[in-house]
Amino acid sequence: MPLMLWKPYAPIYPKLVKNIADGLTFEETKEMRNRGLHSPALMKFTRNGVYVNVVARAREAFETEEVIRLDCTHVGTSDCKRIGVKLRDLAPCVPILFKDEQIILWRGKRDQERNSDISDVNKKSSGT
Repeated sequence: MPLMLWKPYAPIYPKLVKNIADGLTFEETKEMRNRGLHSPALMKFTRNGVYVNVVARAREAFETEEVIRLDCTHVGTSDCKRIGVKLRDLAPCVPILFKDEQIILWRGKRDQERNSDISDVNKKSSGT
């Protein structure tokens, strides 16, 4: 095969959104997605906007709400997914839906596990 006609294989990336979120059943995941689609948008993104407080606002919203929605109607699908991946890494959350340029994020079970770990440590320290 001539060198000019050779092309490397396309990389296989892991799926961004799983059918069933970790720690939830299929029905619970479906209910979370529906609840997220019907909730008000936390932020609305525009094409050339600069958003420095997205992570802080998402973390703040996760203190009171379990599911949040971000509206990316004018951003584009690929940029919308990039925003979701960055938020997944920076604000500990689980993206559960990318539909019609909307991002639905779930705070995950991590908060509940951390709170139970902290309460266990407090019980042990107060007991001794």
